[in-house]
This record gives sequence, C-alpha cells and structure tokens, in this order.
Amino acid sequence: MVPVNGAVQKGKETANDIADWLWVVIQGDFATEPSTAQVVTGTVVSMIPLVDQICDVRDICANCKKINEDDSNPWAWVGLILTLIGLFPVLGSLFKGIFKVLLAPIRRFMMRPLSKAGKFSGSLIYKAVEPAIEQGIKELNKFLGRPAVKKLIRKEASGNVYRWSAKQLRSLKAKVNKTQILTVFDEHIGYLKETVEFVQKYGSSGIGKKAADILKVVVDIRNRANRRLGEFLAPVQDFLERLAIRLDAEGGYKAVTNLTNVANFRKVHTDGEVQLIKISSPKWVDVTRRIKYPKVEECPKIPKGYPNISDKGKGPLWKKFNTFHDMKAVELKQGTSLYRVVDPTSNDNSICWMRASEYLKLKKREDWRRRFAVWASWNSNGEVVHYIVPKGGMKVWEGKAASQILENSKGQIQTANGRGAMYVLEGGGKQIVLDPAQLIKSRVKPRRKTGWGYGSDLKGLENTDMVGVPTLKQNWYK
Repeated sequence: MVPVNGAVQKGKETANDIADWLWVVIQGDFATEPSTAQVVTGTVVSMIPLVDQICDVRDICANCKKINEDDSNPWAWVGLILTLIGLFPVLGSLFKGIFKVLLAPIRRFMMRPLSKAGKFSGSLIYKAVEPAIEQGIKELNKFLGRPAVKKLIRKEASGNVYRWSAKQLRSLKAKVNKTQILTVFDEHIGYLKETVEFVQKYGSSGIGKKAADILKVVVDIRNRANRRLGEFLAPVQDFLERLAIRLDAEGGYKAVTNLTNVANFRKVHTDGEVQLIKISSPKWVDVTRRIKYPKVEECPKIPKGYPNISDKGKGPLWKKFNTFHDMKAVELKQGTSLYRVVDPTSNDNSICWMRASEYLKLKKREDWRRRFAVWASWNSNGEVVHYIVPKGGMKVWEGKAASQILENSKGQIQTANGRGAMYVLEGGGKQIVLDPAQLIKSRVKPRRKTGWGYGSDLKGLENTDMVGVPTLKQNWYK
C-alpha cells in the first residue's frame, strides 16, 4: 500500500511499485481495510492483474496461513469455508455485498484464539462468535442505509430486505457442498498464481520468493482440504441457518405507527422474539416442563361494577381472566398508588397495573419480565406511569400473574428440546387488571423513566436505539 501511495502521489506508477503493493496484500492481513484497493487509481489499476479478485485472494491467504499454523484448529477451517462460500458465483451483487458485510467481523473474530472444547456444531459456532454477529448486524444496518445500496435494494430485493436476505442465505446454504467449495478454491488459487507471477517478474527477488512461499502454503492447504472439508460442512450449514434466523429476527422489527411522533421506535414482532429466544434464551426465560403458576381455567362470576374479564368482555378486557394464576375482586381505596411499566408506544390508559409495593420490589427490567410474565414483543419497557385512585375508589381484579408459555404468532407453543421442555416466564407477581374507561386522565402523573433503560432484553438487542424517539410523552387512547 505504501509504495503505491507514493507512486500515485509522484505520478510514477511502476510495475515494481505495484508488485510491492501486491505483496503487502497477499500476505493475508485481515486488519487491512477493504478500501485499500481503492487507493490504486489511474494507470495503476489497469496494470494490476485481477484487481477485482485481489482482496478475495488476500482473505484466502489469511485463512490458509492460520490453518498452516495449526491444522487441528476447527475455527481456521470454518473461517476458510465461510470465505469461500462468500465467493460462490451464484450470489447476486446485492446479496454478495450483504453477505460480505455481515461476515467480515465474524471471520476476523475467528482469527482469534478460540476454544476447541465440546462437540463442534452450528450452535457452538454461533454462540462463540455471537458478539461478532451482532457487530455484523450493526455494520449491515449502516450498509443498507447507504443511498446507492437503497437503490440496489429497490432493484433486486422484494419486500423486507432482511427477510429477503435470510431467504437468499438459505438458498446459498443449500448449495454448500465439497465440490462447490473446492471449485471456488481452485479458481482463486489460479488468481493467486497469476498475482505471484507478477510479483516475481516485477518485484525484488526477496519478495518474489516470499510470495512463492505463500502460494505453496495455500496449495498445500488446498490438498489437505480434500480430506478435511467434509467434517465441517454440516456445522457450517447449521450455522448459516442460525444466521438466517437472526436476519429474520432483524426483519421482524417494525416501525410502530400508532403515533406519528414515535415512528422511529422499533419493537420486535412475536416471531422475531421466538427466533431470538431459540438462539439464545435470556436469563429471565426458563426452559422447563414445569409451570409454576398455571393460569385460571374458568372465569369467576363477575360482581356488579367490576371489569368484565370473561369471554364475554369487550376490547382489551376480553378473556383477561386467563392472565391470572389466582384472582379476587378488590375495591381500591381513594389515594391508592398504581404503577404501570410502559414503552414509548404504550398507552397510559390500559388494563395492567400493580401496587406501589410491587413496583418497588423490581430492581431491574429482568425482574419485571419474569415476575409479571411480559414478553419483549408485548412491551419494550423503559418508562413508568403513576396513577392515583380518585374519590370513590375503583373496582379491580387482583392476583398473581400466571406463567406465560412462549407461542408464535399462530398460537403454537414453542418447545425447547425433544423432552417436552418449553420457554416459560415464571409469573407470580401481584398484578391488577382494571377497566381503562374508569381512568381519569388528570389523575395520571407525568411519565418518568424506570432507570432500567429502554430495551427488549433479547441477546444483541438489549438496548433500543432511542435517537429521534420522543420519550416521557403521555399516550392516551381514545
């Protein structure tokens, strides 16, 4: 890179300068930015053989050097396979860019020392590189926001670009086999040979020999790949499926539009939450066959003046008896303080509340999700509403919150393993269900922050980006 920069600045682009630069590149340093090739301009570009493939060759060299250091390192082999998959000719220009952006931090992460313990599987790969995956998602979001990429999305992708990408990734996964990978490997070794010949012809004898040594290493790894690739194909395919699920989950976000002033606030869909929990179950979700607080199966008789939470109830009160483990009709006295945890899109005047004594027990949002059995797709939290019961009191239902079992958008229970375990929110917090029509707007105190932060609490999505989202604004449903 330095020789080329110098030559460009002086207007003296020479074959020797280019050979020196090519030598720097093919050493396979993942730390070199992809934009390095962009500094080669004018006649320099026209003189460099296979300039479009040089960065791909660089990455292959880096993987092969890593394998050469320790042939038994599975992470090095997986890194090489992912690099080669990214070069499959079936990839369109948009998805190729998306795949490379997403994989870049993952492949760099795999160059670090990683544990070889445990059965090597797609699940193990995903969990080990999860921080890099989330970094890749962040980089992908920036990439998709570029004007040129947006234009390409309109041309090539249909519908939700994340779900489109997940579909493309699954199609790619189906094409992952030993023959396809080795074909791509051989093709790029051909590019490397031409590059090395250029370096040997125009560079110094010293770097020419070193370039030849790298070629020898890469060819040696190619020969070893004949017997080693097979053991990693199934784990890589499983990993790609999990990556597709993560893209589906990112595509599961929606801009909430019930209020125009919170259009920038996003919350996860039910199915997106299901996928993320299956990838990495958060601490507040139990994987169990035991339901600690089963829901009430039959609605009790509704006394006069109390909210109708039976199957004959209307609006948000319909069948809400089954959110309780146990319940009783209670008349709250004037001056009783009630609290309701909300996110910026939630209505202040809704049905679910708790007494001050219950709210004060909550030290973090995970406590609230567990004790009151609230899925992230229901409420992203971050703020709290305080209501003071007016003169005359208020008739409500009170009791322990029932445990909640994870279901998808079709109402199908999601199992965690083959032994009947489910994903469960424990419940047991003492909740109150009231009729929102009885709430008096003037008795609602201004919203304040919980101090827990805004977030869905799912892996990689712990904190919601609040840029441009008005907070602590009352949202009164009419």
